[in-house]
Amino acid sequence: MAVLSTLQSFPSLFRSRLKEALPTILFYVAQFVLVSLLFGQRYIIVVTCSTTLFQIRRKVHNTLSDYVRLFLVPLLLCLLAYAATRNVWLCVALNLAVPVFLVFWRSSQFAPKGYLGFAMTFVFLELRPPTPEEFRTQFLTAVFCFALLIPALVLYDRLLHRAPDPARQIDNALVRLSQLLRQLGEDGGDSSVRQELYDTAQRFHRLGYDRRHLFHLPDRQKRYYHLFALLFQRAAYLVSDEGAWREARETPAFPEVMDKLSSLVRRLHEARHPAELVDLEKEIQHLLERNVLPQGRLRIFARSVLHMLLLLCREPLAPSRPSFRTHAWRDWWMDFRQRLSPGSFEFRFALRLAVVLTVSCTISFLWDFEHTYWFPLHAFLLLQPSYEESAHRMVTRPIGTAIGCVVVHLVYPLLPGLPGIFVFSLAMIALMYCCTPGSWVHPIFSTSFALTMATLTVEKGEAIQLRLFYLGMAVVLVLLVNRFLLPSRKDLQFRRNLRSLFYLQSVYWGVVQRSLRDPVDPALFSELLSQFHMVYHEASAYIAQLPPEAGAPYHTMQLTLWNMFSELEQVECLVQTGSLTPEEYSLLEELANQIRSRLSPPQVSLAALSEAGLPQGELRGMVERYLQNARLLFTCLPKL
Repeated sequence: MAVLSTLQSFPSLFRSRLKEALPTILFYVAQFVLVSLLFGQRYIIVVTCSTTLFQIRRKVHNTLSDYVRLFLVPLLLCLLAYAATRNVWLCVALNLAVPVFLVFWRSSQFAPKGYLGFAMTFVFLELRPPTPEEFRTQFLTAVFCFALLIPALVLYDRLLHRAPDPARQIDNALVRLSQLLRQLGEDGGDSSVRQELYDTAQRFHRLGYDRRHLFHLPDRQKRYYHLFALLFQRAAYLVSDEGAWREARETPAFPEVMDKLSSLVRRLHEARHPAELVDLEKEIQHLLERNVLPQGRLRIFARSVLHMLLLLCREPLAPSRPSFRTHAWRDWWMDFRQRLSPGSFEFRFALRLAVVLTVSCTISFLWDFEHTYWFPLHAFLLLQPSYEESAHRMVTRPIGTAIGCVVVHLVYPLLPGLPGIFVFSLAMIALMYCCTPGSWVHPIFSTSFALTMATLTVEKGEAIQLRLFYLGMAVVLVLLVNRFLLPSRKDLQFRRNLRSLFYLQSVYWGVVQRSLRDPVDPALFSELLSQFHMVYHEASAYIAQLPPEAGAPYHTMQLTLWNMFSELEQVECLVQTGSLTPEEYSLLEELANQIRSRLSPPQVSLAALSEAGLPQGELRGMVERYLQNARLLFTCLPKL
């Protein structure tokens, strides 16, 4: 029955896949024909590089700087790829350096394949070393293809997929948050409302995180994404704990508070002039000073939202361009050192990728034999950021490659000469773009395409043998590197994520301590908040896959860490909004130093700290709840 159901659904599935892949297929075919006519078939490899970048970038919002980068960076990589083919020392040096830079620049554990488009350009363009005369033609081909990439992306954006405008996303988010707050106040909401709050917060954290730069450049748009993420996160925090949520709803002022917050969010959305923002800021400040709600989750939530709205009122809702003028070298160096540590995702994967490419490309360079470039090609595609995904590909790719070899063996004798070879090759590449990368079906068509084109220079049977032989070499190389060189297994990454949640809190307390003495760029807080919640989300996804009895202690610990970080966020809001007294400034600086030093690694002495030295007020209540959660944490702390 299952097989029959699959067969019945195949036509509709194929049509949807074909419709989705059609823009990429048309872009590839158009380049294939033009490059073949203008430059020659030897330079078809450039078409694959530009098509990969088109496939990756066509559904995201591309700015002018993105388009410039998509044109200039591949040309630079084309030059570096050529240099890597000049002698063995340049081959080793560049295959060590370029992959490391691309991973550090474009990838993270939350966007692990950000390196792929540019790295594929570098790797593919060095696979078949051109002579100096041929390189001139290859570089012109690259200029032509990557120049075509820009109008193709613009045309796709205009006709088929208008990428969401950042300002509109923010505008829509305020309207939706106002609606959700009102709904929570009227009927308490349901699980779908809670999930929407959490998903929207995560989406804005992702948008903010995606605007990272290699250097810490001030970026107001990113700051807004983080602030809106926090607005939705505060609402999710309110409803995440059933007991606290029930307590909040039983508070007599609950409907009135939710309605008021909904109204304030709506007014922020409708404010179009500075005077309106000033009036709204005064009203929010007055509500904060009234302080009429009793201690509890509702009061925490309401005051946190008011603090966020207050910060938004003080900045115009308009993006600003990044600038080096306020570049914080100390913050950049701290982040860079963290990335260089053996426990970071970027360092571990960049090192493995560099070793695999250096070994495979050097062997291909030194070994004067037919199609040795298939060795680094297979190795590059088999090595994935995740150990599990890489192991999966080492099963699916040989299966698909073997089937592809059989297809070529059966079909090739039936092809009517050179025109038939080109038509069959284009049909195979079109079907490849309809398949999911990493599946066993995908390499069937990529192998069929590669082998058919290879028969233009070698005999069919020899091409099949070489394809399988180089794949076997690549599997052995990637297995050895994944096994012995800083493997990134999901269970090990999960434990690193848990340690990161403690480490980020420690760093955050250190930044709060600094902000009590001197102004700190709010973008740094935003970076830390974004990273914490991205790590938290990834850890949650892993915990959800564990058996209930194994995941329970981790879930409790993680939720407690979230509660602690929420209190820490509110402390930071008090500092940013200037709500502390001079006495609280000096006392908080000392307490922040003590907490920071006990968080990474977590020490039992953290539970012995007390808020008793702080004067009565909002700050003391926040620190008290923070330390209460810290004591709870040590009752459920698994071995990290």
